[in-house]
Amino acid sequence: MTMTTTFDEEALGRLPAAPPFVEALRKQAFTEFLALPIPSQETEEWRYTDLSGLELTFAPFAAGVRAENLDGVDERILAAAGSVGERAGLQIQHNSEVAVSHLDPALAAKGVIFTDLDVAAREHPELVEPYLHSLVPTSRTKFTALHGAFRTGGTFLYVPAGVVVEAPVQTLVWLDADGAAVFPHTLIVVGEDAEVTFIDRYASPDLARALSDGIVEIHTGPASRVRYVSIQEWGSGVIHLGVQRTRLARDVDFRSVAVGFGAALARVESESLLAEPGASSEMLGVFFAADRQHFDHRTEQDHVAPGCHSDLLYKGALRDESRAVYSGWVHVRPGARKTDAMQTSRNIVLSDKAKADAIPNLEIENNDVRCGHAASVGPVEEETLFYLQSRGIPRDEAERLIVFGFFQEVLDRIPLEEVRQGVAEAIERELAR
Repeated sequence: MTMTTTFDEEALGRLPAAPPFVEALRKQAFTEFLALPIPSQETEEWRYTDLSGLELTFAPFAAGVRAENLDGVDERILAAAGSVGERAGLQIQHNSEVAVSHLDPALAAKGVIFTDLDVAAREHPELVEPYLHSLVPTSRTKFTALHGAFRTGGTFLYVPAGVVVEAPVQTLVWLDADGAAVFPHTLIVVGEDAEVTFIDRYASPDLARALSDGIVEIHTGPASRVRYVSIQEWGSGVIHLGVQRTRLARDVDFRSVAVGFGAALARVESESLLAEPGASSEMLGVFFAADRQHFDHRTEQDHVAPGCHSDLLYKGALRDESRAVYSGWVHVRPGARKTDAMQTSRNIVLSDKAKADAIPNLEIENNDVRCGHAASVGPVEEETLFYLQSRGIPRDEAERLIVFGFFQEVLDRIPLEEVRQGVAEAIERELAR
């Protein structure tokens, strides 16, 4: 059976011109896309998310509106960037094109590069070519191949050795073209003993149908400190597929936060590769599913080197007829002695028709380790509700307090006040519904 798709050779040829190495990557990825099947539920990796009926008939390229500076960006789009506060840099991508990029001139003078990935590929190929799709190869799945073939726009951030970027750097991807596909790609390269906090934000109005097929690749230099935050607030009708993979060098301190509230279906894979001794990874996740939303989170803590530490804590709430799956993997390789790894997934179910699954996995190939995992799925405890109600608190307010208490453990560990506050407000909005 021949698949009907708008992602054909003619559409590939209509993409904006790119440097030779990107064009070669596009052609290779397009060949892989045609050859690879839609991921099947018969495989363990895709067991809980059925994409067999997904028709790949989205618009491969949707024009955006470019701006000379942030003053020229539509107010609605700027508002979607959230409570911005102080920023070292801000980039806005509108549909398939980057509208504007801004970086503090003082940081640019220190060698920091923050720009459109297409621009970086032209102007700094020596920094982009060795890293682009090195952590997430286009051949990984049909969707990573589709991404490699049709990606335009995207973000490139380079922080030279020894440079400390004190204020956060942020990219917003705004999608308002109904029926379109966007391919956000964030490529971050951080030098030795450098420090940076980066925020990826995805937002849109409610749409009839759209696809977000994103990739994040983070390369860390020895002894660097990197914070990465992803905030997914797509409107209804959007299917979001994402892969985020980080390579941790020697003595790296890496901390990530994944926040998910939007999209009709969201499947996100987050992976830390602890490749060199002394690396440390903290992975936090917060989500709230409602209506008939489907969330599928897969994580990997891949311990390759000895003496590394990883800690993961994901918490989610579900209501209405929503569905959430968490599947985590701690893999300790044969040479990864003195590994210290923990994985925790907690889910609270707020209706009889909502359903959650938590599936932790350990694969340990070294005896000199300390590893553990914990997972739970359950409703709000009636005893706790009764206790609060017996002290004059109405049931709805009692439930709200319990849910906030449930999330507080994660919120307390989010280092950025604006992100912490934004997540709390989003939870409040969900509960108010």
